[in-house]
Amino acid sequence: MKKILVLTLMVLAPVIINAQDIFEKYEDNDKVTFVAMQPKMFQMLGKMSVSSDDPEAKEFFELVNSITSFKVITTEDAAISKDVDKWVTNRLSSSSFEELMRVRDGSSNVKFYVKEGKDSDHVKELLMFVTGLKDKDIDIDGRKLETVLLSLTGDINLRSVSKLTEKMDLPGGDQLGKASKKVN
Repeated sequence: MKKILVLTLMVLAPVIINAQDIFEKYEDNDKVTFVAMQPKMFQMLGKMSVSSDDPEAKEFFELVNSITSFKVITTEDAAISKDVDKWVTNRLSSSSFEELMRVRDGSSNVKFYVKEGKDSDHVKELLMFVTGLKDKDIDIDGRKLETVLLSLTGDINLRSVSKLTEKMDLPGGDQLGKASKKVN
């Protein structure tokens, strides 16, 4: 019986390790820039007073209230980039994501994937995966970016989410704006 249990664990170990969330895997890695905001942060942001005279601010706070998780990892490390690419491929094949948009600009690629939400304007999760950025003039703290992976979860209005990425000056924010317009 013990042999069967050990054998089963050995067979399942690679599956369990690969199933680990890529954000958790690299959050403490020095070769990765990691940002995560959890529901409490969005609740705090949503409670800030908003002038009713500023419709853009009001729309921004409505969007913030709809997000339950925001995670981003960026790296210039080729091995980590390859691992992130493998994780994205596995995640897409094992879940109900659909491709929203794909943009190639020179050597860089930006891909948007969504999990369907309550209607055609809303999604449960948005993944933005950007690769091939080394040739671009983008760096964070002196690091040249190669790969960016962003995940937003919640009840997300695609019409508003591009404004959030633009305000945070994230790579791909302008493409997301174009993608959200194509959805409708």
